[in-house]
Amino acid sequence: MMGKGRDGVFVTLGAVLMLLVLLILQSTVGSGLLSTKTVTSTTTVTTTSTPSGEYAQVASAYANHLLAFSSTNASAMLNDYGANASVEWTGDAAGLQGIYSGTYQISRLLDNFPGGMANLTLSNESPPIIGFQGSHWVIGSTMGWAGYNSYDGNINGIFSLQDTYANTGGVWLITNETWTGLGFFC
Repeated sequence: MMGKGRDGVFVTLGAVLMLLVLLILQSTVGSGLLSTKTVTSTTTVTTTSTPSGEYAQVASAYANHLLAFSSTNASAMLNDYGANASVEWTGDAAGLQGIYSGTYQISRLLDNFPGGMANLTLSNESPPIIGFQGSHWVIGSTMGWAGYNSYDGNINGIFSLQDTYANTGGVWLITNETWTGLGFFC
């Protein structure tokens, strides 16, 4: 994921900075930078998944989920969900209200919305708010959307989206997703 590459750069940068500090200390103690004295240094680096690394991974997963949504790519969106995930539509959701559990029901939902839309765009997204709860990350934002479908014609609305992510086999997948319709206009 994106976080792993960035963490590797920070580890390398930290090791280089540590080596420079050791050389400067050696110089000030009296042996000098260019002396013939041999210095041996051993550095042990242990990488673990840190909350900041997880934060970046989940933020990236959420951004990619929204890209798949706006491209109306239902199969790409389906890959973002865990096997036992659930999606709930509440509020002013134009007939989509309900709870969709498991891959089959979520797939049918996504084939309809956003899959049945043309020229779907997202706009005015609020900055995502991300928080950690137990072993899960929760992320949400509010945004406008507009598009076209053959049944309603031009439609648009505003919704709030909240996703709960869990790490499954090293991949952050959605376990629960709630769409709250705040306005729907035909």
